Amino acid sequence: MDTPLLHTLLTTILCASSCLAHAEFEEDGRLWINLTMEGMLSEDKHIGWYAEVQPRLKEEGREHDQTILRPAINYWLSDRASIWLGYADVRTHTDQGKNHEQRWWQQFMYTFPPTPSGIVITSRTRLEQRNFDTGNDTGHRIRQLVRAIKKIEGTESLNWLVWDELFVSTRSTDWGALSGFDQNRAFAGLAWQAAANARLEIGYVNQYVRGHTFDRMHHVFSTSLFLRF
Repeated sequence: MDTPLLHTLLTTILCASSCLAHAEFEEDGRLWINLTMEGMLSEDKHIGWYAEVQPRLKEEGREHDQTILRPAINYWLSDRASIWLGYADVRTHTDQGKNHEQRWWQQFMYTFPPTPSGIVITSRTRLEQRNFDTGNDTGHRIRQLVRAIKKIEGTESLNWLVWDELFVSTRSTDWGALSGFDQNRAFAGLAWQAAANARLEIGYVNQYVRGHTFDRMHHVFSTSLFLRF
């Protein structure tokens, strides 16, 4: 894992978190659970389906924070590149009660050929159109994720995994979105390829969220199960 490319990515993630930490913020421990299922719809394996269920807990895992349902279809341009169209239903518990977000999204995903040292890098660019029941405006947000995975030497199914995702809103809205930087998520952990069609990813996410009066930093224990049919 100690390669220049992966070291640079890790350093970038840590520096971004450190720089953001100079601002005034609130901290919280959180738990995110993700079940993702996907498969093919066409015999030529160009058109696929995708479904994601994410319950999230806050206040050190004691309270329900959010539930996300995210279905999508995708078209594989090649074995490395794909385009996606999806929807997300997001229910969030706040101090003022519950709010409901409906979100359409599109994305392009590309996996680069492995580096000489065996690191596989994936880029995902996502566009979101967001609507809340607490306002009339449509918010637009761009998300850019870069992910790197590398097999742990001496093992058959364990991998080091790091990723970073930057969120930028293109406009302010009447339901609270602020134009510009929205949040950043940085992950470091392990990926276990339990079977050909099953993968488990476990690790730590540092989530830094921009706020109106103060920012928030969430320390998240994240566990994700991916199943392919």
